[in-house]
Amino acid sequence: MHPVSQDAIVLGGVNYSDSSRIIWVLTPEFGRQSLIVKGARRPRSKYQGLLETFNLVRVIYRKSRTGSLYVLREIDLQRPFTGIRASLEAFWAASIAVELVKEVCKEEQESKDLFELLKEFLTLADSSEKGEEILRTLLVAFRWRLASLVGLSPRLVECVGCGAKLSKAEKYRFMLVEGGLLCSGCETAPLRPGALAFSLSYQALKLVYRSCRRFPASIEELTPLPPAELGNIEHLSQRYLEHHLALHPGLSTEKLCWPSGNKAMYAHKNSERDSETVENAT
Repeated sequence: MHPVSQDAIVLGGVNYSDSSRIIWVLTPEFGRQSLIVKGARRPRSKYQGLLETFNLVRVIYRKSRTGSLYVLREIDLQRPFTGIRASLEAFWAASIAVELVKEVCKEEQESKDLFELLKEFLTLADSSEKGEEILRTLLVAFRWRLASLVGLSPRLVECVGCGAKLSKAEKYRFMLVEGGLLCSGCETAPLRPGALAFSLSYQALKLVYRSCRRFPASIEELTPLPPAELGNIEHLSQRYLEHHLALHPGLSTEKLCWPSGNKAMYAHKNSERDSETVENAT
């Protein structure tokens, strides 16, 4: 196989043997790739600082002659997103985004749109001083755009009950399993047993609609929401992906929503996970 050269975002990695490391990267042309980095764990390795999660890099790699892994030949750091690592809130949000991309992205599958989405998200999360509410809103927008890219856009124009075109209202009822809104007529009907419904304001619906169509190019494009509405739409976006993507059981609910507990503990656990050693990877 001839060497492949392309941009990539580091999604994480594990230690491999005493001197090497395996990293997972997202590439626009070939989706998620696993690269073995020989000598990465040596004290004076030339790769120090280059293999960190979130890094935007340029990689050159080729297929191993003896196994199924790709071997990294060269790596250039294009953007380290140091602002994300300097903020616990930004680190948390970026970690959630990366976990979601890892769940939906396949190996050897063109993933240009997913790559651009994650790159844009990391750029905004890194770019300036942000409050927690802005990062939470940014993550909500990321989730809805991700759903759209994988073919799971919610139905926001027509009623999921009767198919009638929706009219403007102050409040809407979003049906989780059906994946969309009910019209005023269907809202009055009794819900079937076990149905999951969320109340959405018009402003919250605008955020969902705009995010599904295009990820915001700047923080200023985000639709601001009161705290209670932001919490509601956060919960809905998390449950929507959880249900319609049939997320892997290992991707816990705790990782998909904004923390109510100790974020530092998550960062510590995340670091421990990424430092886990794989003895017999192939």
